Amino acid sequence: MSCRSHLLAVTFSLVVLGFVLFFVDLPELAGQAPAPPAIPKTYPTLTTPLNLVVKPGQTLDLLLTGTNLGGATAVWTSIPGAVTTIAPGQKDAAKLQVKLTLPANIPPGLHSIRVATPSGVSNLRPLLVEELPSTNEAAGKNKSAATAQSLTLPITVTGVADPDSSDFFKFPVVAGKPLTIEVLARRLGSPLDPVILLRNSQGKELGGVYADDTPGLQGDCRLVYTPLQSGELIVELRDCIYRGGSDYAYCLRIGDFPGATTAYPLALQRGQKGTIGFTGPDSSSAKPVSVTAPTEPTVPEITVIPRGSSGIAGWPVPVRLSDWPEAIEVEPNNDLGRATPLPVPGGVSAIFAEKGDVDTFKFPGKKGEKLIIQVLTHEVNAPTEVYLRILDEKGNDLAKSNPTAAEIKLEFTPPADGTYFVACEHLNYLFGPSEVYHLSIQPAKPDFRLTLGLDRFDLPPGGIGLIPLTGLTKLNGFNAPIAVSVRGAEGLTAELTLPAAANPQPNAPIWIPVRADAKQAPGVVTLAIVGQAVVDGQPVLRVADNRDALKAAMANLPNPPSSMAIQVAAAVVPAPPFDLTVSLVSPEVPVGGSIKGRIEAKREGEFAEEIQLLAVTQPPNVTVKLNPIAKGQTSAEFEIVADAKAAVGESLLLLRGNTKVAGSDVSRVVTPVLLKVVTGQPASPAAKITPEKKK
Repeated sequence: MSCRSHLLAVTFSLVVLGFVLFFVDLPELAGQAPAPPAIPKTYPTLTTPLNLVVKPGQTLDLLLTGTNLGGATAVWTSIPGAVTTIAPGQKDAAKLQVKLTLPANIPPGLHSIRVATPSGVSNLRPLLVEELPSTNEAAGKNKSAATAQSLTLPITVTGVADPDSSDFFKFPVVAGKPLTIEVLARRLGSPLDPVILLRNSQGKELGGVYADDTPGLQGDCRLVYTPLQSGELIVELRDCIYRGGSDYAYCLRIGDFPGATTAYPLALQRGQKGTIGFTGPDSSSAKPVSVTAPTEPTVPEITVIPRGSSGIAGWPVPVRLSDWPEAIEVEPNNDLGRATPLPVPGGVSAIFAEKGDVDTFKFPGKKGEKLIIQVLTHEVNAPTEVYLRILDEKGNDLAKSNPTAAEIKLEFTPPADGTYFVACEHLNYLFGPSEVYHLSIQPAKPDFRLTLGLDRFDLPPGGIGLIPLTGLTKLNGFNAPIAVSVRGAEGLTAELTLPAAANPQPNAPIWIPVRADAKQAPGVVTLAIVGQAVVDGQPVLRVADNRDALKAAMANLPNPPSSMAIQVAAAVVPAPPFDLTVSLVSPEVPVGGSIKGRIEAKREGEFAEEIQLLAVTQPPNVTVKLNPIAKGQTSAEFEIVADAKAAVGESLLLLRGNTKVAGSDVSRVVTPVLLKVVTGQPASPAAKITPEKKK
């Protein structure tokens, strides 16, 4: 490790709590309440409708709409192997013409698209890869059964719901040949809460043939119907309370494909091979799929595609990945004598197949070793509501789950060594092919969870970008340092150690400095932020989650795709025409006293504009009084003042310079400086802290 890297690792490891917001635009920050992380106003924004549909092997022109799109440097998609080209000479900040080419072997599924400019990277918008032929809604011309838009099946229709109205579509059917009619809206992040119902060719509603909030589809709907006679049917689609607008987008799929809701089994151990089947109201025709689970810990799930005899793809469903052995329930297991064995740690996929079904599992328990027993249902697209009980060998209840709790979870400490049992019942006494769930048992070892406040940031080649860590959840007595780093992005690195006492909050995040290689090309790089700790002598790795930011971007979708919820987008933007270095008269500031410092600016070419200076982080009760570097000048003095309440100790000082270049805002984050708050007078002789020059 170089001297500079060692210095960064040391300073980053001494991160102070109560960090100040990166995007605050005030030069003096002491005494102000920090605000939650925010996206800079100069970042591009995509407002393109949510129903972009593309086909494998297709090359098509996309018109992206939004704000601050002028001068776009890259268009990124999560589709592996996709190639995007921006049409030259575009200056419209609200529109961007893009050519997109997809590989021929991309399976159908939900992906995302972003745009990068010299100012940053946009929000994500869903992008659908679809095998079916597709068409657009005849907007405004299909508002009654009499004017229903004609379709040829199978088909995918993309449209937008208007307020106080319905959209109508007609299509031919054959008696006895089943059809699946499905609406993707909520799952795409659309606020539309869809309802579909069928009418005959004269427009008369078919009694009872409708769908609204199909279980397992997070508010979307799916209808499986077998026509009694050949002819023509009409489907009506609308919002459940007749809302609408430009963002109320939908994707209507009609064809002979399986209506599978969930995979079965619901989980697979990393690195293991398995055969995945399907469950749901109309999944019997779906053929099982053989898969091998990846070993990479930053991959939380995979998706599998149900296909029936027609070969047409149903919508993909997720399979969770775990770090322990996974099993499938073996029936009959309705009593203790026939309980399905389950190791600790271990997981099992199960189903309430019959009326009154009680699933029983047995596991070994050690006296005093606390266990976590947990059930996943809605998180894996299942509608099931499960009630848990822990029993001893005589059938006595030892613990019960709380039916009103948000999680289906029990903490249980065996009173003695022996065999114990989990009895699972349906809380609402339901049963059938959709009523599946995943049960896991694992020791309650110290653990942690990391939460990010944003899903995007920017940084220049050779420079630093910041992503806010807004939450650290410590479980089961966890109390250890956490090494934070970057995974999945070549050329981007981070070295940050969270001390055991770290306690980031949404209004006081800890900023993770990420550095780009000097040769990094402009564009979008996606990455995962991971934390690693040692627990009981064993390494533990956890991936930071930005689920709250993703939910907000997807109209508060309850369970957005886990793969999207850990993805962070970094825009590599052009390097600003200046660099900054910091020197302090002393690395120590006394309580109740102050020290002086200087910021030097190395300007490039003819750049001479004023550079505003802001404090990104500073110790609590310490004020950094900054002055701008005046136009044409190369330095500015500043003062660090510690009041009487300043805590003694080491902490991180992180500064940023802002300016305008050709009318656009640009910034440079300064290499962090280690600052000590001490009692008495500052150290002498003076110490100067500057970043080591690149070799």
